[in-house]
Amino acid sequence: MSREKLRSYSKEFKAQIIKECVETNNYAVVAKKHDVPATTVYTWFRRDKNKQKTDNRKSQRVLEKELVDAKLEIAVLKDLLKKTNQLWLKN
Repeated sequence: MSREKLRSYSKEFKAQIIKECVETNNYAVVAKKHDVPATTVYTWFRRDKNKQKTDNRKSQRVLEKELVDAKLEIAVLKDLLKKTNQLWLKN
């Protein structure tokens, strides 16, 4: 039983492979062109896709938090403005 030598690939190389996969929509051809197992290429692509989804969800949560903070700030400022207007009307 022989074991293949484990290979290590740079992030730049993986990014290039993923880019080519997106452009051609054919993992097997890209894998064969670069002499990388197709399963490895597909794994890289799937991880990249999942990372993008995770990043999008994180960005959405940050934006939602900013929106909640902005709404709270607006409510506080409106309340303050009402109180200030009432003081001016009394004088």
